[in-house]
Amino acid sequence: MSGAPDEEPVRSAVPVVDLAVVDRALAAGGAALRDAMRDIRPADLGRDLGRRDRAAGCRILEALDDRRAAAMLMAAHPGVAARIVEGAGPERAAKVLLFMPSDHQVAILGRLGGEARARVESALPLGDKATVDRLLRYPESAVGRLMSPRIWRCERTATVGDAMKALREQSDQIEVAVNCYVVEGRKLVGVAPLRQLAVAPVETPLEQLMTKDPIAVREDAERGDAAEIVQTHDFLSLPVVDKDGDLIGAVRVDDLLDAALARVGVGQLNQGAVAGKIASRLPYFMTPIARVVRSRITWLVLLFAAETLTGTVLRHFEGELAKVVALSFFVPLLIGTGGNAGSQTVSTVIRALALGEVRLRDYLRVLAREASAGLLLGILLGAIAFGRALLWGVGSELALCVAVTILVVCTWANTVGALIPMAAQKAGIDPTVVSGPLITTLVDASGLFIYFTVAALTISALHTGTGLEALGQTLTMGGCR
Repeated sequence: MSGAPDEEPVRSAVPVVDLAVVDRALAAGGAALRDAMRDIRPADLGRDLGRRDRAAGCRILEALDDRRAAAMLMAAHPGVAARIVEGAGPERAAKVLLFMPSDHQVAILGRLGGEARARVESALPLGDKATVDRLLRYPESAVGRLMSPRIWRCERTATVGDAMKALREQSDQIEVAVNCYVVEGRKLVGVAPLRQLAVAPVETPLEQLMTKDPIAVREDAERGDAAEIVQTHDFLSLPVVDKDGDLIGAVRVDDLLDAALARVGVGQLNQGAVAGKIASRLPYFMTPIARVVRSRITWLVLLFAAETLTGTVLRHFEGELAKVVALSFFVPLLIGTGGNAGSQTVSTVIRALALGEVRLRDYLRVLAREASAGLLLGILLGAIAFGRALLWGVGSELALCVAVTILVVCTWANTVGALIPMAAQKAGIDPTVVSGPLITTLVDASGLFIYFTVAALTISALHTGTGLEALGQTLTMGGCR
């Protein structure tokens, strides 16, 4: 994230609604909560669930009827919805799930642990349970996990009237109705769009209207491949076949759009040097600190290693730089690592703000999380820095100075990186424009101050020295040669 003025801002097209009324209703409870829920769109409630604990989410669920509760959970992250479904009790959870399409049921139940999932599935009708179990056997990245087996299909010998009658009679079972899939036995032989069948004479044979040899996708195909087919051919749904070529379901364009948007979010995190596939699996406040660290440590270590090349070059020209304080060997490494840590935090917080997972009034929680993550990252990188400094032969005191500085700078950079986007949004400034340059400037300046302050406290030669000049002469003549 460069923060260039011409970059497309990271934002959500859906306005982030102020749901302070929900906070007040939760505090009041009872009828006040039920009344408040009637005036709020379920999708807005779903987007807000990620920043609430499970108890509050379950109370909101209980204040809604089954259909609105299902709409709310469909709008929420599947991990958030699964947490609330688990706390709602099997019977109520099953009733709500039955108002959802199969792919949403699978996405939510797939996030539950084995025992919790078994309890909820035991309350589902046997047919629905079998469908969910079959879809959950597919890999998470496969089209089969997204598809719906409840499709509109008719035999090749049927007429338009037969197809429309089947749609009316099975309307409560069919989930994908934009196309009628024409089969011969179990083999897909054609597809006819609803918009054509709705205006065609009822006696017209389907074979005359259908597109023969339609494009289909294998059940084990990647979602990205299916999305490319849909985008290229402008399909509204795409048939899915098994390894034998038998028609087993269809995937809708909106389901593939959800998957594509999720990949965009992963890409944005990756641009900020965060492992997007790890970090994007759960909303901001539900992601454990250990996973936060895991999603960031790899890139930080790699960037850290790259920064050491600058120190190596400076050390190679030690003779020319003899009149410069020896601590300058590590200046690019320290300020670079601080800038990288701050940039990761900035990209993560901006994404959470854009998606409504974090609100401005959550600033204390955000600062606490990011300071904790920075402390852990600083400990890990500090240990690596200590060993790397010793390999350069600079002595244990200077190695300790570098390690402690890394620890302090990472904690400081994460804290500042969390504050800057929220302060920018509060001031009405696009966080993506100012956050990158500002975090770099602040970390560079303050990182040097932290570095030399730590040096003064950890290097014994400074205890009796006359300042940085004495420090430079001592280190150049002694431990750094």
